[in-house]
Amino acid sequence: MTQLTGRVLNPNDTGWNAARKGFAAAADYDQNAPRVIVFCKNASDVTNAVVWSRENDRPIRIRCGRHNYEGWSSLVKNGVIIDVSEIDSVSISQDRTTAKVGSGASVGRISEALNEVRAAIPLATGPTVGISGLVLGGGFGMTSRKWGLTCDSLVGVDIVLADGRLITASYNQNADLFWACCGGGGGSFGIATSFTFVIHHVSNVALLTANYPWSLFAKVVDRFQRWMGNADDSVTAFLSLLSNRTVQIQAQFTADAPDLEMSAVHFAPMLDQSLHAEGISMQKLPYTDASRIVMGVDPKAPLLRSNMHDDHQIFKSSSSFAGQLLPLEAINFMKYNLEHVPPLMSPPSQPTMIQLLGGGGQIARRDPTDTAAYHRLARLVVQYDAYWTDPQDAQRTIEWHNSLRDSMLNFTHGAYVNYSDASIKNPLKQYFGPNLERLVSVKRKYDPHNIFNFQQSIPVNVPPE
Repeated sequence: MTQLTGRVLNPNDTGWNAARKGFAAAADYDQNAPRVIVFCKNASDVTNAVVWSRENDRPIRIRCGRHNYEGWSSLVKNGVIIDVSEIDSVSISQDRTTAKVGSGASVGRISEALNEVRAAIPLATGPTVGISGLVLGGGFGMTSRKWGLTCDSLVGVDIVLADGRLITASYNQNADLFWACCGGGGGSFGIATSFTFVIHHVSNVALLTANYPWSLFAKVVDRFQRWMGNADDSVTAFLSLLSNRTVQIQAQFTADAPDLEMSAVHFAPMLDQSLHAEGISMQKLPYTDASRIVMGVDPKAPLLRSNMHDDHQIFKSSSSFAGQLLPLEAINFMKYNLEHVPPLMSPPSQPTMIQLLGGGGQIARRDPTDTAAYHRLARLVVQYDAYWTDPQDAQRTIEWHNSLRDSMLNFTHGAYVNYSDASIKNPLKQYFGPNLERLVSVKRKYDPHNIFNFQQSIPVNVPPE
């Protein structure tokens, strides 16, 4: 009989309650408590956990950064959570062209390690996000228009299969599995233990933040989406539309060389006098400092300020993609809904918001079928985030959120797999479009008995419409 190895926690062990929960505070962890949690230290621990789970007929959940929006990576009644967060090494090749990253490394840790050699890959803006979920789902970030999705920098992944074998997937080995790992979502095919990335050398950047009057909401949103459609690939930006009647932009120009003289030109469309921008801040600084600012950590002591699980907001989040310019009707609809967020019994942890992330650039220069990440041609990624604190406010807030997203489908399509949402109808088709059939065939080949399954995992057969 196989033995569990690594740091193994059982229900009576110190730290159990904290270990069994993710950051999605709305999830029901008590009704879906695991039998055991294994914090793996290496690939052998992962193999032992998979084989032990099969020998003992226990369901599996795979966990990295605990950022699943529905908490699914921590919800497995009487099952086994296989947590890779302690496999977090980052090693850079001697020629400084690639980096091998443990599957449990956080975005903040990877960013800091690459900063030491003035390099980067496209990463999320949350420092506690785990690399596994990010890259396996595609991965959007502040340099995505310049270098593509996170998975576009991936060249290899080591992964433990359902039978316990550790294999490598790359362009030349198990290429079908590698394709699926580039945007097909985490947790469906096996358990990644390490990733190898091509790294991009980087110099200085310019960061822009600015606020706009609520009265110019429609004009600002329209200008933003048109600007992103024509912006230089070195510019990535997102526009936050908040229920406290705040409209804010954060944009980054990532230069190819130390010279940043052109940054003001690239930002000019959003600084036009007709938009009446307020609180404008435009900084020219090393990429190292900029990445810390974007992640919201202390630039002088980033890892000291990055608590792995300090963001326990109660929230409901979802997404869609805008393939075409949003018409005025859609823009006004967003504004109206943000002005009519349901009244709450208690103040939320933060304002409810809609966030627009600019697409295009290098993201769209690969065919949607080149990787499993299908929604490459979108002009905008649209994220919907609703917050509350009092349990009495949950139902009305969720209903408002779901109604907003469903109505916005008149102007948008699909959804981003890394913003998991239990309320989406036909979610796999929304996430993967026509790539779903190929993902199912990969699943059937590498996990024919569907050992790695959860609420929205890839199945062994194409689900009915």
